[in-house]
Amino acid sequence: MTTLPDMRRKTAGLSRRKATLLLGSCILGLGWSHAAAAVGDPLTPEMIARSRLPGADFTRLQRVFAKARRGERITLGVIGGSITEGSLATVPENSYVARVRAWWQDKFPRSALRLVNAGFSGTGSLYGVFRAQRDLLEAKPDLVVIEFAVNDASADAAAYEGLVRQILARPNAPALLLLFMMWEGGGNLQEMQAPIGAHYRLPMVSFRDALWPEMAAGRLRWSDFLVDAAHPNDAGHAVAARLVTALLDDADKAGVPDAGPLAPLPSPLHSDAYQFVSWRRSVSLTPSRNDGWTRITDDKGAVFWTGTEKSGQVSFEFSGTGIVAVVVRPPNDAGRVQFWVDGVAALTVDADMVVKRDVVVVAEGLAPGRHTLTMARVDAPGAGAASQTVALAGLGAIGVNRR
Repeated sequence: MTTLPDMRRKTAGLSRRKATLLLGSCILGLGWSHAAAAVGDPLTPEMIARSRLPGADFTRLQRVFAKARRGERITLGVIGGSITEGSLATVPENSYVARVRAWWQDKFPRSALRLVNAGFSGTGSLYGVFRAQRDLLEAKPDLVVIEFAVNDASADAAAYEGLVRQILARPNAPALLLLFMMWEGGGNLQEMQAPIGAHYRLPMVSFRDALWPEMAAGRLRWSDFLVDAAHPNDAGHAVAARLVTALLDDADKAGVPDAGPLAPLPSPLHSDAYQFVSWRRSVSLTPSRNDGWTRITDDKGAVFWTGTEKSGQVSFEFSGTGIVAVVVRPPNDAGRVQFWVDGVAALTVDADMVVKRDVVVVAEGLAPGRHTLTMARVDAPGAGAASQTVALAGLGAIGVNRR
């Protein structure tokens, strides 16, 4: 798990709107970076076609295109991990997000464009689904790109679907596009995410499907497009942008008129619980019971409830059908953290339990209504962790006011 200092930046993104709002004219060219030029244009028509998953309904996209052609302002939103944040692009203008923005401004020069970048390094859908309202959806985006294929786990399907449903259910009916990047060896979570996209007939673009077969066959080199095991370099960002904008270009050619109501959302493939969520940072949490836990504020203003095995229990009330906790533990922690829901043991987190990015799904499938979450540091004899502090960064309720 990450350390408390590592968590400070994560919780900052959950505690404030970390969106960058950009206005104005195009500030960069649409050509390949110098790194991409060194390998030439690698994308053949076959690779571009291979990047697209079938079954997409372009109606929402075409409504956005029609709005842009009328000269109305468009808000482009993106949410994902470090790749969407722009990590390892040599300059911000070379990131895939900036390149998509530039393409849009070139294509629709009469329409002012606002960009809301809710990319947040080291996070997946289990963070994204709770911060989407503040970091992304309050801006009422017209078009959203989700990029979490290298940050999620297979167990995150319900959270990923909840994020999709949150976006599609917005009153302004935004268009949504899914982008699947990859990690070393051609892996990603596309096999979990693409069926969800297909269920909602979303446009989907796979960076993995475009490039990995060429790399596996030795026709392209990994190092020409990626810096490490997952992060693209300038050329990789350019490829991702081109795959996205090529799909947008082709979707615009269909020319469906901007008229008629959209079909209602289908029944969920996995669950709609994560469509209805609330997030509370520790600064806004007041315990209903507190046996020695302390609320601290670090030097960056982040607030945590902290305790050791000597602190006893701390309890918080919540409403919904499930609860997620963001818990920070020391490195190599041999102790345990016990959770109870309504007085019944729900989960024990110990050194053998792999907790991805400090997000602990404590309980799901509860009866709708009000519940009590209790937690305590419970260290095994001889663990030697009594002086180590566990920190609660916040709680996310799921199934809140679920309709």
